[in-house]
Order: sequence, then structure tokens, then C-alpha cells
Amino acid sequence: MRRALAFVSITRPPNGLLMFIAVLVGVVFSDSQRITLEQALLALVTAYSLNGSSMVINDYFDRDTDLISNPSRPIPAGLIAPKEALLYSTILATAGLAAAALISLACLTFAALAYAAAFIYNARLKKSGFLGNLMVSVDVIAPFIYGAIVSDGFITPRVLVFAALAFIANTGREVIKGIVDVEGDATRNVSTVARVRGERYAAYLGAGLYLLAVALSPAPYILNYVSAYYLYTVALADAGFIYSALKIIKDPTRENARRQKNLTLLWMLLALASFAVGGLTHS
Repeated sequence: MRRALAFVSITRPPNGLLMFIAVLVGVVFSDSQRITLEQALLALVTAYSLNGSSMVINDYFDRDTDLISNPSRPIPAGLIAPKEALLYSTILATAGLAAAALISLACLTFAALAYAAAFIYNARLKKSGFLGNLMVSVDVIAPFIYGAIVSDGFITPRVLVFAALAFIANTGREVIKGIVDVEGDATRNVSTVARVRGERYAAYLGAGLYLLAVALSPAPYILNYVSAYYLYTVALADAGFIYSALKIIKDPTRENARRQKNLTLLWMLLALASFAVGGLTHS
């Protein structure tokens, strides 16, 4: 039972759920706003499987680092062998790309490119620090764009506006995440902001990116992409980002950084909900 749960947890289910919700938000901000139940189910498989595959391969490459930073994770804990992780990641990726192919060639092409970017990050760019953070954020916004492609077959400008907000916020989260992993990253010589410039500098940079996302959050309403309901709901997400920004500046320790990066997933979920509410109620 414990091993079975390990195979589930290593895929980071909350992240996969966020990815699928982002796909649906991308549909909301497409021109046609059309998606069939079959397409939605296939998109769920693609979002969850490709995200899960990326998370598994991330843990495979980080297995030595995690012995120090996250020893309870499935691979360093001995619940999943490295070879099993590689096979599992391959199966998940195959399932995700197959589901994309069943929607359209455009969906398959974009999904394959996004997954390739995630693989390159895990295999090569993670050691580059801030550049790697940016690459992760590219993959985080990919579901928004994928949703628009599922619906329209092309990308709408308003999807890019929401993708930009998610890009900024997630980059802040990745910078703060570097504080959590600073000791383990030293074993692989990963040049995160926290290692190169120190935890406090990383805390200020991550908090600054959170606050930048908050400052830009009214943009969709100003551009007439959403209704006023968006402003009411996004205020909850903004309050969360402000809270985490102030907390990480006050206490840039590993324990608090872990807490704030986890809370950020909740703030991002609230932001996704506000995007959906604002788009669906926009006339």
C-alpha cells in the first residue's frame, strides 16, 4: 500500500490538478470557448500525465540531492527504484502525448514541445539557476496555451495576458523554492539564486515577483477581457500572495520557504478560479 501511494505522490497530484484547471481556463479565454466532454477528459489525461512524468523525471535527476533536502520522497526513501522511476515516467509521457494526439495534431505538437522543454530543464537547465526557474514557468503557462489550442486551434492574445501573470507568480515560487533546496543543491552545484546570492536575496526577489503579479492582476479587467467579478475573486489570491511575500521577507528560512511555496499553490488555484469566473461572466 505504501509503495502504491508513493507512485501516486511522486506525480504531485495537486500540481497535475492545477495544470488541468489551467487548460480549462485557456478554453474560457479562447475565441470559441468550446470543448467537448471527450476533449476535456483527454486534456485531463495529457495535463496530469505529462506533469506527472516531468515530476518523476525531476525526482530521478534529483535523487542524490533529495537524500539531503527531501529524504522522505519516494526514490531516496527506497519506495521507488531509479529504474522504476524512468519506466514510470516514460509510461506517463506516452499516455499524455497519445491523449493529445487524439484531440488534434496541433495539440500533439504543442504538448510534445512543452514536455521536451520540461525534460531539458530537468536534465540540463536546472543547474543554471534563474534561467531554470524561467524554464519551469514556461511549462507552467503551457496549459493555458494548450487550452486555447484545444478550443480554437490557435492562441488568443487574452490567454497570453493570463499566462504572463502566471509566469511571474510561478517564477517567484521557483526562486523561493531554491531556499528550501539550498543544501541539497550544493551537492549538484545548482546555481540557484539562494545559493549564488543568499537566502535573503532570494526571499526579496521571490517576494518582489509575487508583488509584481499582484500589481499587474487588474490588467485583464482593464483590457476588458473579464467582468468585474474577476476583481472580487482575484483579490483573495492577491491577499495570499501579499501574505506570502511579507512572510518570506520576514523569515527567509528553509522551513518557512517550504511553507510559503506550498501556500503559493493555493494562491495560484484561487487566481485560476478568478480567471475562470471573470471570463465566464464576461459579456
